Order: sequence, then structure tokens, then C-alpha cells
Amino acid sequence: MSPTPTASRVLLQGLAIPEGDKIYERVLDAGLELFIEFGLRRTTMEDVATRAGIGRATAYRRFSDKDQLIQFVILRECQRELDRIEEDLKNISVGLDKVLESFVLAVIRAHAHPLLTRLLTSEPETILPFFTQKLWQMMAFFRVYLASMLDRVQEEGSIRKQSTEMMAELMLRLMQSMLLSPDGVMNPSDEKCVRKVADLYLRPLLAR
Repeated sequence: MSPTPTASRVLLQGLAIPEGDKIYERVLDAGLELFIEFGLRRTTMEDVATRAGIGRATAYRRFSDKDQLIQFVILRECQRELDRIEEDLKNISVGLDKVLESFVLAVIRAHAHPLLTRLLTSEPETILPFFTQKLWQMMAFFRVYLASMLDRVQEEGSIRKQSTEMMAELMLRLMQSMLLSPDGVMNPSDEKCVRKVADLYLRPLLAR
């Protein structure tokens, strides 16, 4: 089982982010920097355009509004983390262990990401509705992507036969809950705790 860079390309194509557009990249870089420094509310499209060294009209030709820019900034960060996780999974040979490790890495890296940390700390009332209501298309991609990983592991005989889409959604909802409500015994900042969750609760659901 070896996910390829195609996964990231599909993620980009699914939300119409053109690869290789340098202006796009500059706007995304500027948006990420400003959202981390000042948050979503205090950052305007004019601020982003100024940081990117372009005119406001040029920024609006790439992104129709700030909400779209926010979505695509988050999408690109997810793509980058997905690439890192895929690279790390190459060193794991057992299919079930790959699935569990992908969950662990996704949780601890997402929780430690400076953008998520900034937004959950300074403006949770803005980011919580965004993550729970506006990212449905990206979440649908990750459900299909994770389900395809589970399908491959299932075909290898490493996990039990079951609905992989249902299992993928369960894992994603657990991850979403841990990230957006981090206070509790399932602490996403504690790698040992996240591994314990994966081993004690996800492994029995997956193992044959």
C-alpha cells in the first residue's frame, strides 16, 4: 500500500487550485502569514495583496473573497501535511499499522500547526463554524481518500471486512472532535495519548 502524489493533485484539482501559478502561490503564502500573525477577522484582502506585492484587483482575480482564500490556504496546508504523512508511511510495512499511524500523525501535526493553534486560541467563534460547516468538500475528499487506503489494506487481508467509507468517516469525525475540542483525556497535544486512542479504540474496530 503506497499512496502516491496523485492524492495531492486530486485534492488540488477538486477545489480548482491551479498548480504552477506563481501569483496564486504568493497570495496563499501571504494569506497564511497574515492569518497566523493577525487572525482571520483582522486580515483583509488588501492586506494580503500588499504582503504578496500585488494589486488588490489581482488578488480578487485569483480569489473571489476572503472566505475562499481562507479555504484554499487551509487546503494547501492539508495537502502539504498529507504529502509528509505519505512519505512517513513508506517505512511501515503492515497495512493496519499504516492506517493507525496515519491517524496519529494527522492528529498531532494538525494540532501543532501554527494556523490552527492561532485561530483556536484567538477566534474560536470564527473558526469553529468554518471547520464544521464550510469545509464539507474537502472533508468529502479526505473520506474518499482514507476509504481508498482502507480498501487497499482490506484487500491485503490486514483488516476486517466492513464499510470502509463508514470507517473513514468515523476516524475523521474522531479527529475533528479531538482537534476542535482538545480539552479532555483524549489530548491531541500528547502523542502517547493519541497513540493510545488509536491502539485501544481504533485497532479493535479494524483488526481481523
